[in-house]
Amino acid sequence: MPEQIYFYCDESGAKGYADQQEKYQGEVGVFAGFLVPEQLHAELSSKLNVIAKRFTPEQGKLHIADLPEKQKGALRQALFDEIRRAHIPCFWYAIHVAGFNAYYIKQAELLRNHRTQVEAQRRSPARVKMGSIREELPSLHVKLFGGLHAHVVAFLLEQERTGVDLLIRTDYVDESLANEFEKEALSLLDTEPKVIKATGFDTVDRKVVNGQLTISVQYPEDMQVPPVISNMSLTAIGEVDGLILAADVLANSLNYHFKSRTEGELYAPLNDPEAVASHPLYEHLDVFHCWSSDPVGDGLFAHPKASL
Repeated sequence: MPEQIYFYCDESGAKGYADQQEKYQGEVGVFAGFLVPEQLHAELSSKLNVIAKRFTPEQGKLHIADLPEKQKGALRQALFDEIRRAHIPCFWYAIHVAGFNAYYIKQAELLRNHRTQVEAQRRSPARVKMGSIREELPSLHVKLFGGLHAHVVAFLLEQERTGVDLLIRTDYVDESLANEFEKEALSLLDTEPKVIKATGFDTVDRKVVNGQLTISVQYPEDMQVPPVISNMSLTAIGEVDGLILAADVLANSLNYHFKSRTEGELYAPLNDPEAVASHPLYEHLDVFHCWSSDPVGDGLFAHPKASL
């Protein structure tokens, strides 16, 4: 019987698309959550549900951002105390809005320049006319989820856990976004060949033609990832749930933590233990025996002012 582990997560801060600019200096988006083994799930859920009911308003849904300051602190303390007692490992992933935007602008410019050069080098018009390429804006929300999920997989690998049933639980999101989350998560360990399909119009034979490109990668044995996750499911929960509330509060607290950075810390890396050293759940966020630098969130998407 595979080991079942629950992962409760939520986001806070920015979550738009790659064309958005930061609203204030150093603005970030953050996704955060925690792992709950099956044997602890029922008891922890019961305890957190009691806390949630204590703070839930008579009308509307409970969000920590809507509470008075005094109640925010009390709710945060109560939830974090239960996480500490249960020794629950916590995770986060954050990206600078300005870094995400700068990377998108650079990639879009490179692609446009490449297309212009290809067209200029053609000696005669192309026989097959292709439709204009639709540029889909990358979603910060989805990239944050992907980074968070990758950290969870890395943690399970480091703990030498394999064949895990990972049950992901999020606050309510619409079905299309939930599908994007699931697709992003599954792509992490997907080694199957990628097939890119295209359709064009043959101007000589006057007919529609189809083509495809298959891309495959063969990894050496020492780089192959063991089957960490045997099954994964993602469920968005709409009703009041203490575990989801705890994920909401964790994400909210981390966003506040990053918003409170000093000027000297403002553009520094976000996804290493030093970035959350003063967070109240630091000991539960510092989960890896061996940390490495993050090449995506803190590399490709580093804030443009990070190296200044």
